[in-house]
Amino acid sequence: MLIKSRNLNDFCTQILHKAGLPQEEAVYVSTLLTEAELRGRSTHGVVRLKTYVDFVNSGSINVKPNIKTLKDEMAITVIDGDNGFGQIVATKAMDLAIEKARKFGVGIVGVQNSGHLGEIGLIAKRVIPHRMIGSVLTNGGPMMAAWGGSKAILGNNPFAVCVPRENGPPLIVDMALSKTARGNIILADREGRAIPEGWALNKEGYPTTDPKEALLGSVLPMAEHKGYALSLIIEVISSVLIGGLPGYSLGMLSPPLLDRPLGTSNLVTAININNFIDWDHFQIALENLISTIKESARDEENIFIPGERSEKIREKRLRLGVELTSNIVADLKYLGEEFNVNFPLE
Repeated sequence: MLIKSRNLNDFCTQILHKAGLPQEEAVYVSTLLTEAELRGRSTHGVVRLKTYVDFVNSGSINVKPNIKTLKDEMAITVIDGDNGFGQIVATKAMDLAIEKARKFGVGIVGVQNSGHLGEIGLIAKRVIPHRMIGSVLTNGGPMMAAWGGSKAILGNNPFAVCVPRENGPPLIVDMALSKTARGNIILADREGRAIPEGWALNKEGYPTTDPKEALLGSVLPMAEHKGYALSLIIEVISSVLIGGLPGYSLGMLSPPLLDRPLGTSNLVTAININNFIDWDHFQIALENLISTIKESARDEENIFIPGERSEKIREKRLRLGVELTSNIVADLKYLGEEFNVNFPLE
């Protein structure tokens, strides 16, 4: 089913607002969910809406969090997100990091007690107008086994980095450290299809292609021991360093543990480019690097810069609409009936 992005955004906004989120914040979270769909990141798009509402209804997401500053020293701030929507809390953290970077050249904000962040590359992108490099690191609930392990201990601990470009789409790396984003397994489960071998283990620690078993078990780290090592380091930087909770003691988004908040921890940074190098010189060197990479393509193949394909997908879906599977549409229609909001027909 194809749906115009503005109609989808309006629908999600109404659902979140009626669920209790203030209007301005409902618009913002819905915009990020819709942007994820537009950019081809459906794993972090409207598939998450029903789960978010379930967490709000259970009281595990705080729709009006009291975000507090726990520490504020020079370029570093630590805040408590009071288990609010991750998109709201992490965006506040990024705005604080940008403010610090204007003054000190770099801003680093640690976040305790946050929710699910959605597509974190969209939060990292907030640095673009400020001529900064932004990054977001987060831990997550126990969903990934250590390399050689049989039990979910770590999160897949995604990170995103955004580098602004003067004459082109920003360079954005946004990735989880499992072999696949867990959202792909959630989508497979919703759509009733098997997952590839090598993605996950069941709860007994054996390989599985059944998404339901995988969601009860653990995903496997990308690049084997290397992905595990990176996930461990991000766990240390994003939780241990700032006094947050470790992944194995956090709540879970899927299968949802509605009796507790997610309680994730994040580390958000902004680097002011002009404090290191003149902006124009930075852009010249960056474009030389990118053009050299692209010129190395074989024959008629094209080398994409991270984030470039997402921009192309976005342009197409803005024209034609966002394609949703029948199962996702069914979930959205269910929410529409629950909150008396008409689901868009186009």
